[in-house]
Amino acid sequence: MKMRPGDHRSVTYSDEAELEPVLAPFLSEGLAGSDKVLYFTDITHPAIVTGLLRAWGVGPDAYIADGRLDVRQMETSDPDLLVNHLAEAARQARAQGYRALRVTGEMSWAVREGTARLAAYETKVQSLFDTGLAMGICQYDRRLFQPVVLAELQRIHQGRDMDLEFDGALMRIRRTVDPPGIRVEGEVDANTLGELNKALSSAVLREPGDVHVHLGEVSFIDLSGLRALVDTAGAIGDGRSLVLDPVPEHVLQLIKLIGWDGTPGLRLHGGDPR
Repeated sequence: MKMRPGDHRSVTYSDEAELEPVLAPFLSEGLAGSDKVLYFTDITHPAIVTGLLRAWGVGPDAYIADGRLDVRQMETSDPDLLVNHLAEAARQARAQGYRALRVTGEMSWAVREGTARLAAYETKVQSLFDTGLAMGICQYDRRLFQPVVLAELQRIHQGRDMDLEFDGALMRIRRTVDPPGIRVEGEVDANTLGELNKALSSAVLREPGDVHVHLGEVSFIDLSGLRALVDTAGAIGDGRSLVLDPVPEHVLQLIKLIGWDGTPGLRLHGGDPR
């Protein structure tokens, strides 16, 4: 499960073995990449968590020593204070040169605070994630929460389509992780061109390497839409490319007919950079 700054997800479990396939890759990816990692506990002692991480192959000791991994017990179960603490940790991580803060924590404190305050916490912490300073996974122990509560929390977490950048009557744009970039569906014309340009600009800023544009579900694109793709490719720089793959045959033929297939920085169907 690849995650990016801004993502906010949950995992429910009945024992620690169910946490491993979700948390081990989430933590390992952050520690091996450019993020700082915070694991906060409530009823579990931090030493037990570090033991679990060793058993999962995460190898926490060196990361704890250099400050990249912080495993700590919560100092408060007040939702407002907890969000404030997470926001400050995220700001510190960015100031230290990290891309973002990866945070995961036990939500058992909500049994004491009550479900109304828990729902308020989830809404407030989403505002933190929306800044792009952090991403997180909330841990819900099925042994502590009623099924109806868990169902509502799942609804809160899944209520937003985190990958959807634009959803209009004619066109839809989603962010993609593998490969990194965007997926465009529907019709691209003067009515939707502005949203395409915004999505392309965001993808170029967001992704450090090549930006992939999936055009397989594009039913129509006019010259202004093609020009937006070509101009983005020409300006992407830093040895990167704009990769159009897949490309509908009618779009591919139009690009070649105009002669834009030779644009520097543009790759079609994953071919060699121009």
